Amino acid sequence: MATLTELCHSHTELDDDQITHLQNLTAIWGLLADLSFADLLLYGIDSSEVEKSLVLLGHVRPTTGTTLYRADMIGQVFESRHRPLITECFNKEETIEGLIQTGGEREISVRATPVRLGGQVVAVLARERLYSADRASSVLERTYRRVFRRFVEMIERGEFPYREEERLRHRTPRVGDGLLLVDQQGRIEFASPNAVSALHRIGMHRAAVGSRLEETNLGAVMLRQAFARRTAVIEEISHGSEVVVVSHCLPILDKRSATGAIVLLRDVTDLRRRDRELVSKDTTIREVHHRVKNNLQTISSLLRLQSRRLKSEEARAAVQESARRVGAISVVHETLAQSAEDDTEFTEIVGLLVKLVEETVSLPERPLRFSVIGEGGKLPSQTTTTLAVVITELLQNAVDHGYPESLMVTEGNSGNVTIEIDRKPDSLSVRVVDDGIGLPDQFEIETSQGLGLTIVRTFVETELDGVLTLKPAGKGSGTVAEVQIPGNRLLGPWDDAQEPEV
Repeated sequence: MATLTELCHSHTELDDDQITHLQNLTAIWGLLADLSFADLLLYGIDSSEVEKSLVLLGHVRPTTGTTLYRADMIGQVFESRHRPLITECFNKEETIEGLIQTGGEREISVRATPVRLGGQVVAVLARERLYSADRASSVLERTYRRVFRRFVEMIERGEFPYREEERLRHRTPRVGDGLLLVDQQGRIEFASPNAVSALHRIGMHRAAVGSRLEETNLGAVMLRQAFARRTAVIEEISHGSEVVVVSHCLPILDKRSATGAIVLLRDVTDLRRRDRELVSKDTTIREVHHRVKNNLQTISSLLRLQSRRLKSEEARAAVQESARRVGAISVVHETLAQSAEDDTEFTEIVGLLVKLVEETVSLPERPLRFSVIGEGGKLPSQTTTTLAVVITELLQNAVDHGYPESLMVTEGNSGNVTIEIDRKPDSLSVRVVDDGIGLPDQFEIETSQGLGLTIVRTFVETELDGVLTLKPAGKGSGTVAEVQIPGNRLLGPWDDAQEPEV
């Protein structure tokens, strides 16, 4: 479905400021639909047609009443004669009300209001509901509709939506949250049942109607700011250690003068409690990762100290390899400790692993260059931890077997090792490519007895459900070690990784 901006650009001649004005209106018009107990439809002049036509730019259904339209009609173009009241509103540039026969005995009550910006009509807002002459309405319904009429009068004068609307830090308010109607002096004229309940939560137990707003524990500052700024003001009120209520104060204007306001109250106590629980859990998890990282680094340091005391070259190499494996896992936990999420940017991890290997294998007699190509997106921490060990082993194998120290000294060559990452919707491929001496003759990965390759093969097949392949790099020398991981070990089919644009 096309967005409001796309529809305006393709069907109308509205400029950017006018489109922004309509966007601000549709950002809050769910509230107006609730107040009117009716569907609200936004029409524009379709300039793409030869004959004058109307295009439906937006539609919102009420939560307080039954919708007339079950189908999605946004983007449809109507001939002017099929929407006579809307057309008349555009032509006369004033509010038009009337009844439309729909066949049978049903009549639709339509109120078409011009949407103005800078004295120019840019669209028409239509309120449409089923007409019933004999239906009795409650005090709440009559009050809500009266408030709705005051807001559409503001729309007609170009005073709503507000020019400097405060961006809502919470979801768009709806009247079901609880509504207070306040007059120019700050006295409450009407309070909905949900608003009364919210006031009780913040410690006001006296009758709300007839009281002044500052007597409700909401305070008078919010109302004064709304009147002075002529725009919406949002406050969050805490009562005691538990209760939290969010209030949205929307001034009602008449020729830029505040004549009253509505205050929408929403009890967010449970939301804030869950927020605190989540923050506490996140803090605990990060602290756990931090301690695990510290412990792993301690173990790695002890292993390196132990390796220096060993006289056997074979034993020293084995202990150093163990320290490097522990260090690879530590890198993942360090990243997790710095993140608020339990998922990690895989490419960032690979970069840290490359630095770790460089520090242990880079020698003057064996100069090596490492590079990383591609993006891997975010991966679950468990998958990343396993992959970290696998990549570390493959990098070490590429260095040890592809670039023997004796060969590098005699020939004076430098080597290149590249990590290629290819994230697809249903898989992740990681290739470690070197330009070394290549695989031995008649090499078979299934029969290889090397510890590093055994670890890699076991982790890839059992922990990642993946496939490991080793093959010559192609022409000349070199080796390609590739790990293929299926989508079930990733976050999703794509998530943060982006498919290339076609």
